[in-house]
Amino acid sequence: MPRHSVLSIGVIATLLLAATPAHAQDAAALQSYFVGKEVVIKIDMPGSQKGVDLRFNKPSAMDWKEYGSRVKQFGVAIPKGETARVTSLVVKRDMIEFQLDGGGFGVAGDDTTTKVESKPLEKSDYEKSLEQQISQTDDPDKKASLQQQLDREQAKRQRQDSWNAHQAAVASQQKAMAVAQNRAQGGSRFNLRWSGSIPADGMTPAGLMKYLADYVSFPASSDNHSQAATTTPGAAPNTSPASSLQRGMKQDDVTALLGPGKQISETVGDGGLKTQVYEYTSSDRRIQVTYVNGVVVQYTINSN
Repeated sequence: MPRHSVLSIGVIATLLLAATPAHAQDAAALQSYFVGKEVVIKIDMPGSQKGVDLRFNKPSAMDWKEYGSRVKQFGVAIPKGETARVTSLVVKRDMIEFQLDGGGFGVAGDDTTTKVESKPLEKSDYEKSLEQQISQTDDPDKKASLQQQLDREQAKRQRQDSWNAHQAAVASQQKAMAVAQNRAQGGSRFNLRWSGSIPADGMTPAGLMKYLADYVSFPASSDNHSQAATTTPGAAPNTSPASSLQRGMKQDDVTALLGPGKQISETVGDGGLKTQVYEYTSSDRRIQVTYVNGVVVQYTINSN
C-alpha cells in the first residue's frame, strides 16, 4: 500500500476518534441545559411516545396530516398553551428526542391494549356424552328425554358464555379508560430528525431552541431566546378557578369549580366508552374540557 494512503487512513481514523467524544460532550451539554426546565407548548401534543416528528431535510419540517392523525388516534396529552417539563433529551446519530412530562405513553412496558377477549367454553364431558347417547339410541321416548337434558346443558353453557362476554366487555371498557388516562398523563415528545447527521447548530442550546421555536416557547431565563409570558411586577397572582383545573378530575368536581358548562359533542366508542366535550365561558376566558366516562383527559384555556 502506498505510504500516502496509509497516512490518509490514519488521519481519517484520528478525526473520527476525535469527533466521537466531542459529539458526546455536546449531547451532555444539551442534556444539562434543558433537562428539568419548563417550557410552554404552542401546539396540542399527542398522547403517545410517537410524539411529533419534525423532519428538517424537507421543505416543511411538520407533516400536518401525520400530526393530525396522531392527535386523533391518541388524544392530547399536553394541550396548547400548557407548561411542560423537559424530562429527558436523547441525542442519536441523526435525531434528537425532546421529551416532555415523561416522553409519552406507549414505551416498552406500557400496556396499550384495550381489548379483553372472552374465550367460548368447550363442551363438557356430560354434554358430549348426551350427544353420543342420542346418536346411538332408536327409542323415541329415550331420545326425547336425552334431548331435553342436552338442551338444558347447552343453554347453561350459552348463559355462561354470555356472562363471560359481558364481563370481557366491561373489562375492555375499564382498560380503554385506563389507557386514555395514561395517555393524557404520560407526556409527549418532539423528534427532531435530519438526513445523515445532526448539524452543528442543532447541538447547541440556542440552535435547538431555534429549531423548536414554532412549537415551543422557552422561558425568558433561557438567555432570552424565547417570548414566554411574564408576570407584571406587583400584579396579583392568578386566582381564577380555572387554575385549579387538572387532568384526572371528575366531571362533578369541574362543574362545582366552573359551573354547568355547555356540551358541544358526545361520542360512544367500542365497549361503550363515552367521550364528551364541554365548553365553559366567563367574561375573560373560554375553557374547553374533554371527558372520557366523566373524567378529564384534556382541556384548553383561551382568552376571550
